[in-house]
Amino acid sequence: MLTLKDIAAHCGVSYSTVSRAFNKDSRISQKTREKILAYANEVHYIPNAAAISLKKNESKTVGIVIPKLTNLFYVDLLEHLDLILKKFGYHLLVSFISDGANSEYHCLESMAAARVDALVILGCHPNNQAYVRHLSSQIVIVQLLTDVLPELDSVCVNDIQATITGTQYLINRGHQKILYVGGADRLNAFLDTMERNHISKEKQLIVLEENSYEEIIYQIQTFHPTAVMANSVYKENAYRAIRATGLQIPENISFFVYGDIQWVQLLDITAMAHNLEEISTALVDQLIYRLRNPYSEQFPASHILFDTFIRERKSVKYL
Repeated sequence: MLTLKDIAAHCGVSYSTVSRAFNKDSRISQKTREKILAYANEVHYIPNAAAISLKKNESKTVGIVIPKLTNLFYVDLLEHLDLILKKFGYHLLVSFISDGANSEYHCLESMAAARVDALVILGCHPNNQAYVRHLSSQIVIVQLLTDVLPELDSVCVNDIQATITGTQYLINRGHQKILYVGGADRLNAFLDTMERNHISKEKQLIVLEENSYEEIIYQIQTFHPTAVMANSVYKENAYRAIRATGLQIPENISFFVYGDIQWVQLLDITAMAHNLEEISTALVDQLIYRLRNPYSEQFPASHILFDTFIRERKSVKYL
């Protein structure tokens, strides 16, 4: 690979002169600079990013530690983030968590070793929280879709209110026997909404397991819910399970999901949605702000919360 020394030898100048040409140093003439840059362009010279990072103490890179792409929402998220970061001159470096706390820890370590300027995390295992707190004294860290570390900035979606709104949406359309397929974090919002509407516990059907395909089929065939509401990574299994029972949406059963991703749109499924571009923009704005204003009493952590909205399609019917 071509180096600055090679360029210096070809142009008949010193290594320091070539370095000054790339750094727009006024101590060399315009003619010399143009000669050096013209040759560098001719041979397609690529600057050493690691060396530049060490010299300037910045890498112009933002890292993100993200669960493996079983949730297609993350694909859209990465696309939006990458696009917006490029407008600010930053590159996105992605590290995927394969499984558990150890994998997450190694991802965090690799980001620190890569000298990223900032880091986005979408959660933090309890075993790694002390390490993340330590890391935040060296690297700007902002939480996305989680706020487990209140001393760090967060950009979140109001999942609790979204669950309340979604449950009430189904109830308002006459549904009482509703199968909830999702995580424990939103379960209470579902149960509380059912209780406020005086719906008996016998009609409150619940599947919490992530690998829930067989259990969903069992619940549908045994208890005959009129509607299924599913969130996050659970909605793919829920849709497959409904299809496996032979029931038609919405003729035989209604279906409501959280996360308006592409396949949901193509299948005309009613969904709880959020503006991913707005969320990504807010996240990048917060990263840039925090790079300029490190955490302190004067600049404490901020917590941004986005509301959701329903995209009504054809998967929920009135009873």
